[in-house]
Amino acid sequence: MTKVFLVDDHKILLPGIKILIESIPGFSVAGEAYDGLTAVSEITRLEPDICIVDLSIPMLNGFGVAQKLQENRIDSKIILLTSFIDDSLVSRALQYRIAGYVLKENNTEELKRALLEVRDGNRYFCPSVMTKMINKMEKLESGGDNGQQTAIVNSLTPREQDVLMLVANGLTGKEICGKLNISESTLKKHKTSLIRKMDVKTTNELIALVNKDERFARLLT
Repeated sequence: MTKVFLVDDHKILLPGIKILIESIPGFSVAGEAYDGLTAVSEITRLEPDICIVDLSIPMLNGFGVAQKLQENRIDSKIILLTSFIDDSLVSRALQYRIAGYVLKENNTEELKRALLEVRDGNRYFCPSVMTKMINKMEKLESGGDNGQQTAIVNSLTPREQDVLMLVANGLTGKEICGKLNISESTLKKHKTSLIRKMDVKTTNELIALVNKDERFARLLT
């Protein structure tokens, strides 16, 4: 029996996903969580075969969940279920060895196909995501992407990227700490590292740089 764990703060969606999973022979629902921290705790305890994780969940996002599970050496495969598709998100999904990437707008057959592929040891990225990946590769090969911006973003850790975008979007330090579940001292360390890597002198210059050059925003979205 393939055990599947569900993580989504949109509770209205979970019953439909449960029905789909339990309609597939050999699959069962092992449990569910509504935020990233609870998800990590429960997945570590239950060790399901597959986790369907919404990317934008409270406390710890889908990538954060993947990172924590890897640190805890939990082998559960993750299928991201999200409304968002962007080059940088797809790149991060590959970075975190995400097994599947399915858009919420896709029909249930797409999610079913992802579950079956991942169960069989394959990775499954839905067609629209694959198109993004191919276009990104072609753009890089043609030199259409700005190398300097890409190099800077690639030098940032995933958490630094999260902090940078929240800072650029005008969130206060307290709001950022609450959203990312980090301490003020940890936030200060991330800001110091960002200022150094992006070659500016202050947080205000950091914000101005990202907002002035939309290529940074596109790469970080």
